Amino acid sequence: MKRIKLLHNAKAGDETHSEQKLIAMIESKGFICDYSPIKSSGWDIPQETDFIVVAGGDGTVKKTAQHLLTRQLIDKRFPIAILPLGTANNLSRSLNIGEETEQIIESWLKPKVQKFDVGRIYGLDKYNFFMEALGYGIFPHLIYKMKSIDKDLPEDPDKKIETALKILHEIVLSYKTCHAHIVIDGQDHSGDYLMVEVMNIPSIGPNLLMAPNADIADGLFDIILISEDQRELIASYVDSKLNGQEIKLDLKPIRGKQLYIKWQGSDGHVDDKLLRSKDHPELKIENDKGLLEFFQ
Repeated sequence: MKRIKLLHNAKAGDETHSEQKLIAMIESKGFICDYSPIKSSGWDIPQETDFIVVAGGDGTVKKTAQHLLTRQLIDKRFPIAILPLGTANNLSRSLNIGEETEQIIESWLKPKVQKFDVGRIYGLDKYNFFMEALGYGIFPHLIYKMKSIDKDLPEDPDKKIETALKILHEIVLSYKTCHAHIVIDGQDHSGDYLMVEVMNIPSIGPNLLMAPNADIADGLFDIILISEDQRELIASYVDSKLNGQEIKLDLKPIRGKQLYIKWQGSDGHVDDKLLRSKDHPELKIENDKGLLEFFQ
């Protein structure tokens, strides 16, 4: 029997995803389950563990990855299985994981393992890697606005995404461009931008499909640079999502393995974490190919 470590965000999902019900569903498939709440400071991963299960949203997956990436190189590396219980679930979407919990658990009996790239960050004291995206401008300003109304947000994930899209549409129409010094694999792409996103997966935030062809295991980022003349294009895209008729967003990303970036504005982010500063440091960012493994 395979042993799993279940890391659970108890605030994610509904009553069908309670601790007791998740453990019962997992053990009914023949797995031995060791449970820990993700917010607990004392959880560890026994060496006899076969794989880790993360039940929660993108933030819960990121917290687990942070733990794994800071372990010693001699420690055993574990594949991660995701039970997506968050609002956007961009990471599970990038792995083509469905939404039916029982079917996902069933798939672990004969899992397909997928390598997953990690973005390494040099130049920040607090964050040294990202899984989804790092960027500046419009999107981190949305994160800032959403955090300011967090207590008033609806519980329903679809309504929460709808609220985010409405706020985003307003931001897109009014946000001012900022200068960014950007060098991608030795080529200068500096300029004034509304938005810069170094994408490691196809979508960010409220399921914004910014880089539909992004490959999570090819060792390259898809780098999105949105200038003033693309403002209406982004606004139309957000509006189409609000109306349930998502148009294709053809942005022609720049693909690259290494870049240097310095943003002159105040709004930045690493995954779902804000970087608000009047003076952002210059960052070096590298793609660390296939550093993590997930069940697909």
